[in-house]
Amino acid sequence: RVCLRLRFLVPPRMKMACAKALALLSAATVPWAAAVQDSTNPLNKVIQLMDDLSAKVVKDGEVAAKAFHDYTEWCDDASHNAKFAIEDATKQKAKLEAKIGELGSDIEVATDRIEKLAASTQSADADLKNATRIREKEAADFAASEKELMETVDTLTRAIGILEKEMAKNPAAFAQLDTSNL
Repeated sequence: RVCLRLRFLVPPRMKMACAKALALLSAATVPWAAAVQDSTNPLNKVIQLMDDLSAKVVKDGEVAAKAFHDYTEWCDDASHNAKFAIEDATKQKAKLEAKIGELGSDIEVATDRIEKLAASTQSADADLKNATRIREKEAADFAASEKELMETVDTLTRAIGILEKEMAKNPAAFAQLDTSNL
């Protein structure tokens, strides 16, 4: 009867133990209980011990049922927590995969840009070399022209110096006269 009240709370192993204990108790007490009603009788003592054992088994069954109920709640909580963790991880995974795809396309764009800049740099280096050669040639031409002009200026400076000396000696020597009327 006690086991029937606890059938929803008691795990299957405890139900079996309880059923065996009650069967043993009922088998031991029913034939002798009617015959012996004296409290000093050893049989009454056995019945008393059996009732105590039955109460202890019921109490142990209740404790086990509570522990089983607590364990079931813990399992349910752990299951729900794991479910939410899986959902969160799945969402995070989707976000990270999208970010990986985005960054992959950024890498491709950057790689293309690097290639274009490398080609542009090579073209600029070639243009710089050509411009440098042209500037070197122009610098050489300028240096040659400047040298020639400096030599001409130097020659003219010396000629002016000679003319000034000669004019200082004889000022009329270099006078230009119109000899056609003479």
